[in-house]
Amino acid sequence: MEIFAFLFSLGLTYFLIKRINMFGHDLHKKDKKKIPEMGGIAPLLSNILFIPFIKVFYIIPIVFSGLLGIIDDISKLKPKEKLIFLFIFSLIFGYFLYINGFISLWEVLLLAVSITVFSNLTNMLAGFNGLEIGLGIISSFFLAIFCYIYGYYDAYHALLIFSASYFGLFIYNKYPAKVFPGDVGTLPIGAFLSTLAVIYHQYIPFLIIMTPYIVDASLKFITAGVMSRDEHKPTVLGEDNKLYYISGYLSLPRLILKFKPMKEWQLVVVLYIIEIIFCIIALIFVINSKFI
Repeated sequence: MEIFAFLFSLGLTYFLIKRINMFGHDLHKKDKKKIPEMGGIAPLLSNILFIPFIKVFYIIPIVFSGLLGIIDDISKLKPKEKLIFLFIFSLIFGYFLYINGFISLWEVLLLAVSITVFSNLTNMLAGFNGLEIGLGIISSFFLAIFCYIYGYYDAYHALLIFSASYFGLFIYNKYPAKVFPGDVGTLPIGAFLSTLAVIYHQYIPFLIIMTPYIVDASLKFITAGVMSRDEHKPTVLGEDNKLYYISGYLSLPRLILKFKPMKEWQLVVVLYIIEIIFCIIALIFVINSKFI
């Protein structure tokens, strides 16, 4: 099933690149080339098509957050509007899970907070070719491993399909990007991973793999307060094609650049490595809690 999800997403992404009429500028390139937006439609449709073969209700947070992402990409919702919409939906979805016996009553609120917070965090750690989607693939793949270790095989297969769908987009989103994911591609990552983490009680492993996102959001909040992704100004591109942090708010990528300027693809690889390290820490925790 995973290979079909990957191929479907890959083919649809290629199709969308030639037909999308919304564009963003690749701000970390000298020519500021226009790049098609909303490539996240491809993994969204791929997940909607294939994940129901595992469990139909798994796609509910994916669909809602994806539709909200489309609205945001087109009309540019305010940050508070996104938070309100996500929280209200999550409460309704959480109650559905509660009355069907999937979660307890207190977990309804936990789910609402988790989806609201982490769908925004996976949308905020962004701005560099391949970053959002690459981190999403790493996170979902490791969460799949955790679910396999604990014997949650439906979640394991759904997460592999989810990862495969996003890998189809990643092929065209990696450096140098031919398409951007848009909020339709980034919001469902946090929404879906949060949902499975709550249903299958993967609280601590989930928080560990989300640590880079939490650090990034905390730095932004401390140094700049609440702001929309469109207000995130680019780092400075030097004549040597390296990115430099000069001034302004801090984020995890900017913190790295503050100590060592580097090229865009190098920065993204460093962030991948950081995410993998935290995922391995979470894996060690899961193994210890399961077998020791």
